[in-house]
Amino acid sequence: MPTPPPFDARQALRFATRALAGRISIPLSTIRSRLGPMFEKVSLKIEAVSPGLRLQGEAQALGAPIHFAARIDAEGVRVAGEQRTVRVRLSEVTLSTTDEAPGPLADAIRNGMIDTKHPATLIGNMVSLPDMVVAAEGQDVVIDLLKAPAIEHDEIRKAALAAATSYLGVTGIRASDDAIELQLGLLPGGVKEAALSTARAALSPAVRFLWPERTLR
Repeated sequence: MPTPPPFDARQALRFATRALAGRISIPLSTIRSRLGPMFEKVSLKIEAVSPGLRLQGEAQALGAPIHFAARIDAEGVRVAGEQRTVRVRLSEVTLSTTDEAPGPLADAIRNGMIDTKHPATLIGNMVSLPDMVVAAEGQDVVIDLLKAPAIEHDEIRKAALAAATSYLGVTGIRASDDAIELQLGLLPGGVKEAALSTARAALSPAVRFLWPERTLR
C-alpha cells in the first residue's frame, strides 16, 4: 500500500485561505501523485489545457499496446434533491496502436471502427458502469458524487455531505497554470434545497435507528 504524502501545514493554510476567498486551487502535482499508485500499469500524463485537462498515455489492452489521448472538461456540481452530479465532457479522443499489435481491439483501432467522436456512448455500451455513473452518452459522462462507494452505503455520511454541499458548493471547475481551480458558491441549489438537505441530515440517524430497512427520501 502506498505511503500517503506528509502533511504540509503551509499548503493546508493556503487551501483554507483560498476557500474563504471563494475558490480552491488543487495542484496537478497532487493529483498525479494520487493517481500514480492507482494506475501502475498505465503510463499516464496529465496537463492543463485551459479550461480543461488533457490526458495521454499508453496501456496494454487485450494483449496490444494502446496509445490514447483525450481532453476533459467539467462543469460545476449540480445540486438537486439527493443528487450531487457533475458533467464531464470527453473530446479530442484519439486511439492508436502499432501495425503488428495482435487482437480484435488493435484491428478495430487500425481500421477506424471505434467511434472516438462519441466516447461516452462507447463507454456506456461496452463497460459495466458503476452506480455513480448515472449517464454516459455522446461526449458527456454524468457522475453522482454521492453514489461513490465510500459514501453511498453510509446514510449518515451521505446526508451530512448533501447538507454541507447544499450550503457551499462547487459552481465551476477549470484548469489553469498546472492546477485545477474550484469556484465556490453559497446555496448552489437555493434556500429550499438547503433546508431540505439539512432536514434529511438531522432526521437520517433517527430513521436509520427506528426503521433500518427504510431509507429517507
